[in-house]
Amino acid sequence: MLTTSMASLADEIKQEIGNDSFSAGESHARLLQLIEELKLAVETPTETILRLIYQPPENAALRTVVDLDIFSLLVNSEKPGGISATDLSQKTKAERELIIRLMRVMTSLGLCVSPEPEIYQATDKAIAMTQPIGRDGVPCIYDLTLPALSKLPEYLREHNYINPEEYSTSPMQWAVGKSQFEWLAENKSHQTRFNSYMSSRRDGKPSWYNVYPIDRLTAGAVNHADAIFLVDIGGNQGHDLGKLHAQYPSLPGRLILQDLPKILSKVNKPGIECMSYSFLDPQPIKNARTYYFRAIFHDWPDRICRKILLNTISAMNPEYSRIIIVDFVLPDTKVPRMQAAMDIQMMSIGAGVERSKKQWHDLLTSVGLKITGIWNCNPAMESVIEVVPLADSSEE
Repeated sequence: MLTTSMASLADEIKQEIGNDSFSAGESHARLLQLIEELKLAVETPTETILRLIYQPPENAALRTVVDLDIFSLLVNSEKPGGISATDLSQKTKAERELIIRLMRVMTSLGLCVSPEPEIYQATDKAIAMTQPIGRDGVPCIYDLTLPALSKLPEYLREHNYINPEEYSTSPMQWAVGKSQFEWLAENKSHQTRFNSYMSSRRDGKPSWYNVYPIDRLTAGAVNHADAIFLVDIGGNQGHDLGKLHAQYPSLPGRLILQDLPKILSKVNKPGIECMSYSFLDPQPIKNARTYYFRAIFHDWPDRICRKILLNTISAMNPEYSRIIIVDFVLPDTKVPRMQAAMDIQMMSIGAGVERSKKQWHDLLTSVGLKITGIWNCNPAMESVIEVVPLADSSEE
């Protein structure tokens, strides 16, 4: 039966679809949120609960289908009507009855279609599953996180439901005896997949300097041979710094990439200097215009984050230097499901946190820093946070 709330939500969805910019940024996120609310309004409480209960089998089936490389077979099939379960069985060496059972789940998830019984066709979602976001993301995140997540209720029960705040005693350390970084280091193929997946999540999305007005950094920046414009701390292979240099080849000052020696050993990017460094040590580069952190702080509990920030503050010129943080800033209400789930994931694999604006404020002020601005073009993406020492907060 159509209720008043359902009708109201349907009207809002129609209005949002009619919005010329519905496919971009905030409007796109708003449309997805409304659709989710309508789905919850239509579902009975029992239907909602059962849907949640049976999510784990869906993920396990998806992980298996990726192992079998079925999505590539669908996408590359030359049969216009689709590929049969028999063909998939012959190509994958998996039993035909198993293929049928797995593909029931894939079609119900919308990752392919079945126009006829036991016949399957690719969709745009299937194509995405052959690209790094799906091909590498599904097996890497499943294998990395499942052992800790499956033990998380037991961990919290054993620890009297205290919020994990120590990296060395995180749920993953407790469950498997190693950290996420140690696990990835021991599983080279997963490390490769992890790097590929993380890079793919940014494909097609605006870079931080397209969201944040970079003239806030270039204006007033000193420009001489020894001046340092930006230090990318924990910047991995330097993807962000390379894109920045390509977009702005004449920035006022040097660009420095910092990470551990084994990570930097194969980096060779024009215009970028590499420096071996751990952000758990005092920052050796003094008086840079910008100290840049992307997707660093969400890996760590507040205590470690404070240490990283204090190490950085010790090198800053309080009237000149800025810290730029690219990370999620969760809304206080109606947090999107992915970000809410990622917060639990980060908690389980390293006592990390996806923080709200208040949590960011509390963390940064605890070490003498102040937020002077937060920029975001899409609620489903990371925000850019500009931070200065409290004594130099006049630009807010």
